[in-house]
Amino acid sequence: MKTYFISDLHLGHANCIRFDNRPWETAEEMDMEIIRRWNRKVRKEDHVYVLGDFAYRNRTSIADYTRQMNGFIHLIRGNHDKHSEEYEGCFHEVTDYKDMVIMSDGVKCRLILSHYFIPFYNGARHMAFMLHGHTHKTEESVMEERIKEEIRRKGLRCEAYNVGAMWQDYEPQTLEEIIARQGRTIPLI
Repeated sequence: MKTYFISDLHLGHANCIRFDNRPWETAEEMDMEIIRRWNRKVRKEDHVYVLGDFAYRNRTSIADYTRQMNGFIHLIRGNHDKHSEEYEGCFHEVTDYKDMVIMSDGVKCRLILSHYFIPFYNGARHMAFMLHGHTHKTEESVMEERIKEEIRRKGLRCEAYNVGAMWQDYEPQTLEEIIARQGRTIPLI
């Protein structure tokens, strides 16, 4: 069993193709390819944490999407995720924020999961990692990275990573993959 993370799928959201410069012509094409990439990587017994904005302005029901996708899907709500019974019934878990521990490369890792970046997140000074999404390929995401670097320059620990689909080739990634993408490794405690 593996644990994966991703954010900002925006299934069904045609306008997202333009503002993220996604490599598809239509929302239907995007949805099919994201689901294909998901299922190529995720097995039925795996857990995937979607850190917000699973779908938006779509004609396809949330249940129709989740039935096509492998794994136990946990939703950390984003600004486009509804508080509704439809959402509650389609996911293994639905919450606004999660503080959890996983094993990664034989090391216990504490994770803080939120749709939104929190600069001074719970556990930052005690080896916790923060995974978030929300900002897409915008000036806000550039500003987030500057804030993270400034925190590190001041000698404080900041292991916060944007797991937006657009940064992960539109497929879920493990914690090891997310950290390696930044040229870093999981520190041994």
